Amino acid sequence: MKKKAKPQARVTKNVKFTTVKMRRTPDLAAGNIADIFERYRDAVVNIEVVKREKETPRRRDPWGPYREPERESSKNTMNIGTGFIFDARGYIFTNEHVIHEAEQILVRFYDSEDGVPATVVGSNYEMDLAVLKVKPPKNCRVLPFATSNNVRVGEWVVAIGCPLGLDHSVTVGIVSATERPVIIGERQYPQLIQTDAAINRGNSGGPLINMRGQVIGMNTAVSASSQGIGFAIPADVLKEQLGALLGTERKRRKS
Repeated sequence: MKKKAKPQARVTKNVKFTTVKMRRTPDLAAGNIADIFERYRDAVVNIEVVKREKETPRRRDPWGPYREPERESSKNTMNIGTGFIFDARGYIFTNEHVIHEAEQILVRFYDSEDGVPATVVGSNYEMDLAVLKVKPPKNCRVLPFATSNNVRVGEWVVAIGCPLGLDHSVTVGIVSATERPVIIGERQYPQLIQTDAAINRGNSGGPLINMRGQVIGMNTAVSASSQGIGFAIPADVLKEQLGALLGTERKRRKS
């Protein structure tokens, strides 16, 4: 009876394996979001505005008991918003509707409880832009501008602001669309950036930042009837109007 042949071990020839280098996409790196916040949180400020609103007196009931006629009075109301430092000398961008008719403006920096008085350097009601000036802290962090023409639909963005007074909240989303014409009240915004990053009351004036740590827009409005639809004024518009906004201060210095 023949013995069964033992199975021979299969010898594999030396095969050269080539490693494929995967392209790392920084836009999707979760660590980058934390890095952006830690790097630029000091450049984002909380804005508190005190306004004085008139109270109209109530009409006297002709059939009720006689009362002395009420005089027109006023009360202080608080408005909140966000801004970001774009110049180390203490210049801050924000929305005009944040500081509109303000009696007093206080700016609070990151991890600070005390507000710093701010003055309005220039504002534009139609374009909803305003520049403030404060005494900057030491080693003041500044947010750089990007070029809006390079903004791509679908790219990741980070919004930093103070929604509902919650200081330095971070939300993340993508650019949903560009050059959106939007009408809000008396203001017409011809070319807003649309994003699904969460933007709420108090985020107005805050930066919309790309994954390179550059401001592509200033958060301005949110759709009240739906979720995930926010808008930002493009960075190119901010840069184009900056000269006119700072021109007000230059004229004061000359006079």
